[in-house]
Amino acid sequence: MRHLLTAIFLATASFSFAQSSVQTTTWEEMDSLMCPVGYAAVGKTYNEFKLTNEKRTVDNQSLRGKVVLINFWFEGCHPCMAEMEALNDLFKKMESNKDFIFITLTTDSQETIKRVKKKYDLKFEVFPVPEKECQRLNYGCGFPTTIILDQSGVVKYRHSGGSIKVEVAKEYIEKTLLPKIQNLCSPRD
Repeated sequence: MRHLLTAIFLATASFSFAQSSVQTTTWEEMDSLMCPVGYAAVGKTYNEFKLTNEKRTVDNQSLRGKVVLINFWFEGCHPCMAEMEALNDLFKKMESNKDFIFITLTTDSQETIKRVKKKYDLKFEVFPVPEKECQRLNYGCGFPTTIILDQSGVVKYRHSGGSIKVEVAKEYIEKTLLPKIQNLCSPRD
């Protein structure tokens, strides 16, 4: 009986694998499966927060009226580091837009933050946060996680995970994130 059940299981698993390999799965579909809590946050007001770095403090209220890109990373995360150059380029493209703010959160130490900022010549703001707070703010979805808030503080986009290939990360940021931000920043009639 045990052999029969094993054979049925293997046949079912093989059939399922064959079926799934024929279908194309999008990043959004994968993301929704990997982090359903974060996926469900889209369309809802973002969690209350207060962040402080060496220059300033920001919170939900101080960011109202702005489109906000929040990126979560840490140095030991290879997909996080693969995004750094492209995130820096995105920041440079958008920094003159008064309707846009870009902040990043990490659980890394100040020493590590300085090292990463120097290595990638980062121009955007980094806020160190305790691990528990980071998990709360990225919906427990891991790293990297990127969230885009609209002017009223509603989550318009959230994605977790990424490639370790710099060119793939760059394409994602240029072809997915940048257009979403630009669309939210453009004036409405």
